[in-house]
Amino acid sequence: MTDMQSAGTTTLNFTLNPVVEAARQARALVTDACGQWHRPDLAESAHLAITELVNNVVAHARTPMRVDLALRDGELYIAVRDYSHEPPRPSVPTLSGGRGLLVVEGVARRWGCTPRRDGKVVWAVIGG
Repeated sequence: MTDMQSAGTTTLNFTLNPVVEAARQARALVTDACGQWHRPDLAESAHLAITELVNNVVAHARTPMRVDLALRDGELYIAVRDYSHEPPRPSVPTLSGGRGLLVVEGVARRWGCTPRRDGKVVWAVIGG
């Protein structure tokens, strides 16, 4: 995990493998970051968002992922980069799933997907 500060922005980044435990690991890192940055009020929504973003990589992209957390102007920026070019697709919720991006949309001020040459970054902004 890397911790950096620049121009009023504090950032952390870490790499996770596409395994079932990845979401739990990501939530623990969000808890640590929100505590370190004195913003525990952002943790609950951030936990929901990062769980869904990481689980989407595990279930669909199946590639290692880089997670970036940044606190800027009172907002928590969450970015999950994977190495699949398939964009996230909201799906019709069923009893067994399909709610991930709906959850992200519900807790984030905004979210989106940015294509990259070698994959994509799905991001969400919490708080503000």
